[in-house]
Amino acid sequence: MNIGDASKLIKKEFPSVSISRIRFLEKEGLIKPKRSKGGTRSFSEKDITKIKKILDLQENQYYTLKAIKNNPKLLLGNTEKSKIVIDNYSKHDALKKSGLKEKDFEELVDYKYEHMKETYTQMDVDRFSALAYLFSMGLGVKNLSVLKSMSDRGVGFFETFFKFSDNEADEIKISVEKFSEIIGSYILEDL
Repeated sequence: MNIGDASKLIKKEFPSVSISRIRFLEKEGLIKPKRSKGGTRSFSEKDITKIKKILDLQENQYYTLKAIKNNPKLLLGNTEKSKIVIDNYSKHDALKKSGLKEKDFEELVDYKYEHMKETYTQMDVDRFSALAYLFSMGLGVKNLSVLKSMSDRGVGFFETFFKFSDNEADEIKISVEKFSEIIGSYILEDL
């Protein structure tokens, strides 16, 4: 099928697709439709499926085109089963993937809980997701001062504890996890 027919077929599921977007995916090397001797593109069912997968990754799972190109495993199958960590998000993509509202992020920056950066990591996205969850439960940025205070005290405690300890890395990890469980139980006890 030609590019116009392919676009119409894909548009039923992904209304944002256009002929120029399909050409762009080809230019980026993500799809390689066959061409006739006259140069007309001919799309197979396999090409259509791959285009739909790329669009799903971009529009529903918030992967950047760069991430898709750099992780071919994303196009192979069910991405929910294979956890691929993308470590290069724009602010827009990081907020979109985490569900954190722009307004809340700006307030976090104003209170110096977050910083503006050129790129954000998966760890940033995970933290933003946790913050978005807390905000959805009714907490606000002002409420974070208590959590930050507890965190700062915990860091001081562990720095002192590990400075005078011969603990192995695994023991340190377990200690931090247990401390987190204790703090979490105290926080949840009053709810």
